[in-house]
Amino acid sequence: MTNYKPIPIYDSLEWDLTTEACHTILLAPSGAGKTIFLSYLSAMLLKRGHKLYIIDAKNSSFGATFRSTGVYTASSAERILCLLTSLVEQMEHDYETIYSTDQVGLDTNFSDLNLPAHVLIFDEVLSALDSGDKKQKAEMERLLKLLALKGRLAGYIIVLTSQRLLATDLPKAVTEQCQTRYVMGANVSEELFHMGTGAYKKDLASSYLGSVGKGYAVTPELGLSYFEAPHMKYKPNDFRQLIYLFQRSGMSDDKND
Repeated sequence: MTNYKPIPIYDSLEWDLTTEACHTILLAPSGAGKTIFLSYLSAMLLKRGHKLYIIDAKNSSFGATFRSTGVYTASSAERILCLLTSLVEQMEHDYETIYSTDQVGLDTNFSDLNLPAHVLIFDEVLSALDSGDKKQKAEMERLLKLLALKGRLAGYIIVLTSQRLLATDLPKAVTEQCQTRYVMGANVSEELFHMGTGAYKKDLASSYLGSVGKGYAVTPELGLSYFEAPHMKYKPNDFRQLIYLFQRSGMSDDKND
């Protein structure tokens, strides 16, 4: 069974895959704790019975860890395009399935048909887009826009991460669909903070509380809020065994967040 219960993050902050705020951007300079946060989110997705895919153009420890457990992880431009193409094709099929049922309503989504979410973690998205030639980059952006614009109702969800991000780095059709945003780390520029938080203003010199594993989140429900990323205390081999367990069982017991 698939568990659609929101994934707890910090206090009342949570990640609900079934809402309009499912698409996510995470901005974090090097050493900010991004890998730990992504590992937590990934483990919780698998625990709830959802499907996980990773794009890791930098061949980081995050991608290597999940690749070793069988999670599809793409690093080269060719494999990234193959993964994005496959996800868009699956999305179109599931989209048609959802809206061909007699019970379809205005707010029907993938969870109403007990379909799992298909979550793509696009780690260091700018590095990935730059991993190919101009034609490949354009095709990556086209496919990413399709997932951003049509994916939510069918359960195809994107999580984009970057150490830096300017307004012109990604198509607006992608960034505007990412209604959940996180900014983590101690060395965060005002430009990066405002790119992540939009209209919210904060004096970084006097009141910014971000550090390793800590920062700010913006969601439609809570607005701007401070958060601390969950930390799973496992040794590497123990963590892999935990992932194997989640993949086999797809645990959905509401007693176990």
